[in-house]
Amino acid sequence: MSWTEILNHETVLERFGRSMVRNRLANTYLFVGPEGIGKRMFALKLAQALLCETRVESELDPCGQCSSCQQVLAQTHPDLILVSKPTDKAYIPLETFIGNKEHRRQEGLCHDIGLKPFRGGRKIAIIDDADFLNQEGANSLLKTLEEPPPMSLLVLIGTSEQRQLSTIVSRSQVVRFEPMTHTQVLSILEKSSLVDVDAASLSELANSSGGSIALAMKLSDPETLEFRRDLFVQLAGLDPGQDDFAKVVTSFVDAAGKDASDKRARLALIGDLAIMFYRHWILQLTGAEIDPDRTDPGLQAVVEPAVTFYRDGINQGAEVAARCIERCTEMQQQVRVNAGAANVVDAWLRDLGRICRGEYSIPV
Repeated sequence: MSWTEILNHETVLERFGRSMVRNRLANTYLFVGPEGIGKRMFALKLAQALLCETRVESELDPCGQCSSCQQVLAQTHPDLILVSKPTDKAYIPLETFIGNKEHRRQEGLCHDIGLKPFRGGRKIAIIDDADFLNQEGANSLLKTLEEPPPMSLLVLIGTSEQRQLSTIVSRSQVVRFEPMTHTQVLSILEKSSLVDVDAASLSELANSSGGSIALAMKLSDPETLEFRRDLFVQLAGLDPGQDDFAKVVTSFVDAAGKDASDKRARLALIGDLAIMFYRHWILQLTGAEIDPDRTDPGLQAVVEPAVTFYRDGINQGAEVAARCIERCTEMQQQVRVNAGAANVVDAWLRDLGRICRGEYSIPV
């Protein structure tokens, strides 16, 4: 895989290129941006470039053929540490970072990244799912972040700074990744077998994806795409808790299956869809220039009634939408700690209505 296959992140690559030329590569980076836009692919390609045995690392141009490049590609390189949240867990386990109780600080990421590189060069750790670091996990990383081992690189991958603990953000260089264009998403969907739908549906998926391949794949399920439309219409009415919509949401969550992790993931997806709605609300209300290739015409049309309602009070309307986004993020945090879905959904929808009516404030 070459850099050209990682779409839409040329600016980020240029940033790293300048850092390498100036010998200013940081020890810790936090990659943020929507799920499914290539952040993890970029991190792995960066690791390949830094560990390549035949090319100068400052060029960030791995050969792709040497044993190190092949091992990074296979994710078996001894100097590459990969961490992600287990599918059956709400958070990344503490043991992943500092070992189990019998081997505290004798194994785990914080121990391994401090070891001398096996093949010279660097030790590189990539933490996927950084949104799922709890307080214990984040605290276990503090010493490593504050006193990074020589020639080590730690990359954390999340969806936004707001979902990271302040102790992580303050000790990292934040790198923001932009969503792909709809044309880029459509091209990937057409060339792959990720979804099995007709050409017209592929176009709709690309337009609805928010520039994310992961979201496009989720929306390829007709029931999920239909729920998305219903959710947006309900949010546009400014009182989403009416008409027993909480029961509709809960039913959609339950349809994910019996596995609790699948239900949590679906409820988190609903939160992401709502956040997408409110972000479009702000963009349309404030008259921000939007790239046509990153615009969902269907969503724009649905958002319009809410925008029209606040047209004479742009600042108030933008503040309302921002508070709704905060409440959606809070709902997702509650989901991660295994709060009951029915209670979470009911309170969330009720609070969104109260925010729109000016009756609710997010606690500071």
